[in-house]
Parts: sequence; structure tokens; C-alpha cells
Amino acid sequence: MVGLPARGKTYIAKKLSRYLNWIGIITRVFNVGEYRRQATEAYKNHIFFDPNNKEALAIRNKCALDALEDMCQWLEHEGEVA
Repeated sequence: MVGLPARGKTYIAKKLSRYLNWIGIITRVFNVGEYRRQATEAYKNHIFFDPNNKEALAIRNKCALDALEDMCQWLEHEGEVA
């Protein structure tokens, strides 16, 4: 899911995942924000999202690719919906 901050994306994704798991469909939510928080301690403010900050852009791209890679592995081995 993609959208503006604080609009309920994670809430809806987790609720949907919980329901699908309940009816027997194996699901998991992959949140790029969680990957980003694990990868960075230096950036705790808006400067991390500045488009001119090349170092932060590289970190954001790596986090997105890591999440995508984990999701693909999970889908190949155990999951049905991600």
C-alpha cells in the first residue's frame, strides 16, 4: 500500500492480514518503514526524506529493495499473500 503518512495504510494491511490468516490464507505484512528504522539511527528527522540528500536516498532505496527481496523469498517458500 502506498499513500500519505498517518492515513491508515499499516492499520488496514494488518487487519486484512489478520482476517486472511484467520480464514486459512497464509499472509504477512512487509513494512518498509520498519526496515528503514532498523537501518538508520543517524536520521531521526525530516532531513532523511530530503530529495537532495543522496546518502539518505541510497538508504531508502536499499531498505525498499531489502523488503522486496524478503517478500519474494517469503512468497516462494511459505506464504500465499504479502
